[in-house]
Amino acid sequence: MLALRNSKPFAELDSLSRDVESRLIAIPALQNAKIISTYLHVGSEVRTSGIVDWALSSGKRIIVPVTNSGNLHLSFSELRIPAKELERGFRGIPEPKPEFRRPVRLEEADVVLIPGVAWDKRGYRIGYGAGYYDRCINALQSQPTKIGLAYEFQLVPVLPRTRFDRRVDTIVTDRRIIETIHAP
Repeated sequence: MLALRNSKPFAELDSLSRDVESRLIAIPALQNAKIISTYLHVGSEVRTSGIVDWALSSGKRIIVPVTNSGNLHLSFSELRIPAKELERGFRGIPEPKPEFRRPVRLEEADVVLIPGVAWDKRGYRIGYGAGYYDRCINALQSQPTKIGLAYEFQLVPVLPRTRFDRRVDTIVTDRRIIETIHAP
């Protein structure tokens, strides 16, 4: 799946990502959110820069992950001015420069946007294999709305899962919104 996603021209992925974004920002949970946690895309992932811009211009707070590769842990930091505050971090993933880190607990987020390599309609995902997001979701003391962002071609019928896997509430693709609570 990763090879397929990586084979797509960036112009096509940009267009598909705009379709994901337009569906995403229409979701009431996102419209009503005060704090949104989002990944910052890298490579062929669904682009999130338009979502960040929309949220900030709408008066919402954005928090983004900062990777501690030593303990496979994500912490979260408020992002206010992306063009000024970001640099390439672990594996080239954008994250706030140290002087712009404003720690925020993930539990404070109303919505958490989650990346994935492959998704099934039940809301389970396969990521890059290090388990960063799985650990974060499993450690949550609150229940924010969890939304997976995907290109339609990333959906598969069923993915294997372990007892540590948690499904997202909704998957937003370039073609549709899937409410996983109703998925078989």
